[in-house]
Amino acid sequence: MEIRGKTVIVTGAARGIGRAIAEAFAGAGANVVAADLGLLAAEPRADWHYSLSAETDLARTARDIDQRAGACLAVEVDVTDRASCQHLVDAAVEAYGGLDILVNNAGVIKLGYLADFKERDWDRIFAVNAKGVFLMSQLAIPHLERNGGLIINIASNAGKRGSPYNSAYCASKAAVIGLTQSLAAELAEHGIRANAICPGNVFTSMQFDYLVKHRLQQYESQSLEAAFDAFVEATAPLGRRQEPAEIAEAALYLARADSVTGVSLSVDGGNGIGVS
Repeated sequence: MEIRGKTVIVTGAARGIGRAIAEAFAGAGANVVAADLGLLAAEPRADWHYSLSAETDLARTARDIDQRAGACLAVEVDVTDRASCQHLVDAAVEAYGGLDILVNNAGVIKLGYLADFKERDWDRIFAVNAKGVFLMSQLAIPHLERNGGLIINIASNAGKRGSPYNSAYCASKAAVIGLTQSLAAELAEHGIRANAICPGNVFTSMQFDYLVKHRLQQYESQSLEAAFDAFVEATAPLGRRQEPAEIAEAALYLARADSVTGVSLSVDGGNGIGVS
């Protein structure tokens, strides 16, 4: 696929991986619709145990992309709500005349012992991580069919193998991988490709604000960033973290690779070696 001139929606685009993907597609000449909670993060249904992206994050991302790379429209979205997802798709089509690529990146995480895990937290994780992919994909498909479009789902290496105290997140990302494979098989006759990316240790707000503090107590004498890097060095074959820009490069590759569909591409420093 030639990216220049195409229209791309990226959910969870205000920070981290989503922002990097939005920047990369804009730099390649695409019209980008950057979507995230924005003001919706302040509403009770979006309340979470670590800080989600705010209105200022989304506005800053859109402004920076506009100034540095190319066209970018900021749209608030709650991917767990069908009407909100429909508004996002409609806004993209109205602004740029169509939709070619959907990147489902929005996601949340919470750790906990399964026997004590709250049902509402399980439901919240699946609503964002799995149902959000379903809703956005379903609403985008009629537009993607017109020119042979693409869906890229940001899953995780956690969706390929389980880890303790992380059952809800692992299960939700495994669901995303399964959904991606089904979409690829189902939509091929309509000229639509579907692929997933499985990041490993990416130092995003999710990692910094929550995971490092809760999982790396053995490195507590170090700064959060140093603790994260020490953990990665000890556990990943390549011994280094992944940067959001590396996930964005994988997304660009999948957009351009016209014969690639149904894959779950690991970008994880070798953490997934031996796991298909």
